[in-house]
Amino acid sequence: MKISWYKEIRDLVRLIHEKSCDALKLSYDGEQKAIETTKKYIEDDYSKLKELWVNELKIGDLSDLSRHIHFSETNDYEKIVKYDLPLLDKMAEDHAMGTDENNGFEDLLHPIIIESSLQQYNDGHLRDAVLNSIIAVFDFIRAKSSIGDDGTDLIGKVFSLQNPKLILSETESDSGKNDQKGFIQIFQGAFQGIRNPKAHSLTHSLTAIKAAQYLVFASLLARRVDESVVVD
Repeated sequence: MKISWYKEIRDLVRLIHEKSCDALKLSYDGEQKAIETTKKYIEDDYSKLKELWVNELKIGDLSDLSRHIHFSETNDYEKIVKYDLPLLDKMAEDHAMGTDENNGFEDLLHPIIIESSLQQYNDGHLRDAVLNSIIAVFDFIRAKSSIGDDGTDLIGKVFSLQNPKLILSETESDSGKNDQKGFIQIFQGAFQGIRNPKAHSLTHSLTAIKAAQYLVFASLLARRVDESVVVD
């Protein structure tokens, strides 16, 4: 798996996303000179992204991203943020995870779980693999939300229905609220039922299959965090 390549791609995608959002706000305000400065930074990131992309995939197809960066009108930045970057990220993830080959267990794991836990799992350190997978999820939540708490306090603040920092679903609908509320309970349950027991005792009843199921579960949690929307 090409996880290190994917992480580099994702870092650049996030940088371009952040700067494109800045450019979009400047465009709404008519700040043309500031837009040109921001565009140069975006072009630098794009150049690095394209080099990584072409070297790995041997093709130069970056969707419509190049064209939209070149023209840099308001609608171009809107398309970069809404369409180009999400599509590019999905293409990179599919390549890194080898979904077209259906290679099995590893393909079900989120990149942060692969990084935190897969080697320990493969080495037979099942307790450490499972414990680290949940720690990695909570580290991911803290990093994305910029909230430094832990455990149930962290989850309560980050996914609060009244004042959320991360939104998992559209909270205007009943189904979206239920999704948000349900995953508050799931995240808190993962902390109380998996992380705490594994952190406080060396004894466990894990088998390779059970540990693998825990890592897939942690990957689901990481996926939901990854897809969540940050509330400013």
